[in-house]
Amino acid sequence: MVSFGVGMAPVEPLEKIASVARMAEELGFDSFVHADQRFAGEKDVFVTLAADAMATNRINIGPCVADPYTRIPAMTALAVATLDELSGGRALLTLGAGGSGFPQLHLERRRVNQALRETIIMIRSLFSGETVDFHGSIFNLSDARLNIDVRPDIPILVATRSPKNLELAGELADGAVIAAYVSREQLEYAIGLVRRGARRAGRSLEDIRLVSWAYTSISDDGRQAVENVRPFVTQALINTSPDTYTTIFDGFAEELPGFLNRCRELGGEGLETAYRDREFLTDEVIKRFSVAGTADDCIRKIREITSMGIDEIWLRCFSAPRSEGEHEKVIVPFAKQVLPHFGVGGNAS
Repeated sequence: MVSFGVGMAPVEPLEKIASVARMAEELGFDSFVHADQRFAGEKDVFVTLAADAMATNRINIGPCVADPYTRIPAMTALAVATLDELSGGRALLTLGAGGSGFPQLHLERRRVNQALRETIIMIRSLFSGETVDFHGSIFNLSDARLNIDVRPDIPILVATRSPKNLELAGELADGAVIAAYVSREQLEYAIGLVRRGARRAGRSLEDIRLVSWAYTSISDDGRQAVENVRPFVTQALINTSPDTYTTIFDGFAEELPGFLNRCRELGGEGLETAYRDREFLTDEVIKRFSVAGTADDCIRKIREITSMGIDEIWLRCFSAPRSEGEHEKVIVPFAKQVLPHFGVGGNAS
């Protein structure tokens, strides 16, 4: 049976965020994650997750994503191990390329695939309780041990759309969080890359936890739900490697990849141009990369996702365009109108 999680930007007051975590748990969701981002109103991710841990009893919690640059790997390992203790063994770690706050911090996102590879190896060694000497091409660690009780099997996942990083997830991670690809064709492509990485490491796809990270909005007005996710899907598409465009835009206008490439070159102005566009980025394009619409629309899309062998679906919820708040406006109706069709249910207090 498929399970469900919630992704939430930690921008609201901590008391409100923790109450939403508790609500998600009561409604039957199994995971609750926050992005490790900064300088756009987000709270510190690990302080927020600590508040979530103290407000809940069952739901799994962790960052999605933590990156190797703004928080070096060994310190991420320590933070997650501490969160695992506080939550009674409910922590998970999702790694990714990151990007938020890099200009302000004068950081460069370089050699992402190698950085993630070294991070996974280093953190897994620290979780095992070993004294770690690690000398990579990006990160180094000498004579380091966490020296606290730590669960060795804390899950390490990789969230990505990148072909190389999807393969890396299959090769080294416990799971792949497949970001924004929620149609049959896209998931076939992404899962094939995870499978390739797994085979390279002598693993099978069954060894890998497959999670779909889905931009989600639900409304009786299906078009409004599409508009709610449009800004975030648009940003994701511009940030997706152009090498994938031929595959993921199959069936849409041939000019769409060129349009997105031109928008990418314009930076922030280009993102706004893409957001306002309806000629290339039609409602159908946005819907291919999201779970957005009426309850019936969402049920159909979840069935399409689960038909591809996805184990979990994490909903990145949006209640209005450009809004990072009021996630309960999506979580509650989704739980009441969609989750029962997939054997999941609960009651919010």
